[in-house]
Amino acid sequence: MRVLKENTLKYEPFSKTLQYFTKGGNTEEYKRISFETHQSKTNLFEKYSYLIQNLFSFQKSVAELKTPEEIHNLFSQYVKRIVTSKEVDLFLFDDTKRNLVAVNPNVSSLQNNLVNKAYKNGILDWIFETQKPTLIPDLNSYTGEGVKLYQTIFPVNYIKNNIGVLSLLGPANKISEDSIENQTIYILLGIIVPHIISFNHRKTINKLYDEVQLYESKLNNDFKLYAVGEFAEGIIQDMLNSLQVIQSGVDYIESTNTKIENEIFEKIKERISRLSSLSQKLLKFKDINSGKTKQNLPCDINNVIKEFYGIINSTLKNMGLECALDLEEHLPPILTSPKEIKQILTNIFSMIKKKSKSGSGIVIQTKYINEIVILSVFITDYWENFGEPSDYVSNLTVKIIQELMKKSEGKVEFDSLPLKGTSIHLLFPLKRKLKE
Repeated sequence: MRVLKENTLKYEPFSKTLQYFTKGGNTEEYKRISFETHQSKTNLFEKYSYLIQNLFSFQKSVAELKTPEEIHNLFSQYVKRIVTSKEVDLFLFDDTKRNLVAVNPNVSSLQNNLVNKAYKNGILDWIFETQKPTLIPDLNSYTGEGVKLYQTIFPVNYIKNNIGVLSLLGPANKISEDSIENQTIYILLGIIVPHIISFNHRKTINKLYDEVQLYESKLNNDFKLYAVGEFAEGIIQDMLNSLQVIQSGVDYIESTNTKIENEIFEKIKERISRLSSLSQKLLKFKDINSGKTKQNLPCDINNVIKEFYGIINSTLKNMGLECALDLEEHLPPILTSPKEIKQILTNIFSMIKKKSKSGSGIVIQTKYINEIVILSVFITDYWENFGEPSDYVSNLTVKIIQELMKKSEGKVEFDSLPLKGTSIHLLFPLKRKLKE
């Protein structure tokens, strides 16, 4: 009988059994390293060397660019090399911290809508809290074969503040926090974000410089208007005295001459009364504005509006503008100076007189909602170029209104659309901090 044996032992090649030792880490112990491990470390070093060269090249290129748009375009190209993406866009919060604005002015509507939708739905709040890249499917791209488009969002921070997000549109890229892709993208963000913020600050400073020049010009004009106003006050007093003399003369003629029709005398008296009433209102308005008003005293905003309306209405009618009041009754008083409200209304109507066309309609409305008194001015006209940098005068007036509203701890909102006209909302908080 024969016994067949099968040798199942496996021997490694001689070269792989050779080893050498080296010290590893902070310990004094020697660790064994095989040739395979050594070879993988060499490949890894070459890989990281290539990555560092690319990062150095990117940083050098960014330093030579002139605008945030150019920086963003270069950044987008590098990110697409790291992660397969159809679109790469960086969004930063505006000054109000309420809206996300794309650095790229040519951002697609799809990308812009997805980011703002995620912000409104509270998804970004969760992403800012976790501080991790998050994959979000675009359900609108869902077909029978599944979701075709995904959005990968990276939270962007600067000096421990959430300043925006980076959004990648493309296939399902599940990027972990410890991955080389995630770390590389954040290195690139760390290079470009300070540059973009620096560009924005420089733009703001230039804008402020222009506004300072406009303020200086406006102050010079205000001094001239003040001198004219002082002169006009004396003229109005003379007009009132003359109107009284005319009134007395008309009464005397009416009592002595019965051949003239009474209707003529009535018309003359009506015009005299109208001129006298307008002159009295102007003098009263001037006295209120010139006198010192105590801060944080209750003010009935409806009464202030009615008084202002009585002065401005005749001017608007001469311009062909119709103005109506829609004032909510029994409004709670607000802790704001009547002088400041009149200054705000004066600046608003200076814009209306400049921008609105004859035949337009204006509605002044007041409402009380959630402990806030809202004064709204609705104009049927669409103000073209309103808010654009080229409209220096309107931008200056808006700044003045905003500063006046800050004194009341309130805020102002402007909106002008082609089909809806223009609306201005002044929000006065019912509760304010009492000033000493």
